Amino acid sequence: MPIRKCIYRIIMVWGALVLVVALLGKVAIASDNGRAAAEFLNIGVGARAAGLGGAYTAVTDDVAAAYWNPGRAVTVKQSQLIVSHFSWYQDINFEYLGVLCPISERLTLSANVSYLSYGAIEGYDKYDTPTGEIGSTYDLAGGISAGYVLSESFAVGVTGKYVMLSLADQSAGALAGDLGLAASINRFTFGAVLSNFGQKFRFNQTEENLPTSLRFGAASTVLGSFLTSVELEHQFYGDLLIKNGLEYNYDRRYFVRAGHCYYPNVDGRGAAGGLTFGAGAILGPARFDYAFSPSEGFSSETIHRLSVIFCL
Repeated sequence: MPIRKCIYRIIMVWGALVLVVALLGKVAIASDNGRAAAEFLNIGVGARAAGLGGAYTAVTDDVAAAYWNPGRAVTVKQSQLIVSHFSWYQDINFEYLGVLCPISERLTLSANVSYLSYGAIEGYDKYDTPTGEIGSTYDLAGGISAGYVLSESFAVGVTGKYVMLSLADQSAGALAGDLGLAASINRFTFGAVLSNFGQKFRFNQTEENLPTSLRFGAASTVLGSFLTSVELEHQFYGDLLIKNGLEYNYDRRYFVRAGHCYYPNVDGRGAAGGLTFGAGAILGPARFDYAFSPSEGFSSETIHRLSVIFCL
């Protein structure tokens, strides 16, 4: 099949899927907005991805693929380890650790754990009298992923994970999964991921949904030194997001990035919000990445993210 026809077909199928998601999404958002737990699962992994505005589903070509698109994990040709950290407002810290290992030319396996701590939280009784700090409060997830090559241009990936939420003496757990697809044609790459589908959380008699989402992304290299990406994300119990990013590399060792994440359905959040900037460098067997998100109306503090990927 000619390359041009193949690209046209992919774009047509992509457009149809995006249209279906957009139409169904209005119903889901209207009826279920704000009814998901474990929102920390939506925190993007890695400073490179953050620097690209989160438009990373079709880009990821490292150990972070286990989070962004397990179908893209097959692009990694040697074992890698990632350590990622960022501090949010009010002493919230997010940590991520992952390892990836190619098993054969077709199969890649990876494992990861993510941890979100909320710092010290003061407790109050029904009369608003301080009762001191409440017990341990955190969110935790651990998963195993597998990516498999279907053909020269297509790959598929799956992730199984266990998610646990702990608030003082209350806790709940659920099994979840991700399904990712990846395609590549010349200098174009495409990715689609259904993430965080599975069981509901049970707190006593209350049930909470997982933050399920569907993402479509496309990326391309331009002039050899520029990478551009765009992504559409539909959160089943949240908002629609449009993301895009741009990366310039010098000598394939030094990088600068800019990205943007736009919420078209959120009142008061204009297109000027959601900007990110980043930089990175490959030094020996390690890649160091940094991302910076300026403060905006929805967050009173700037966010700094750091991640390091080691080739093993």
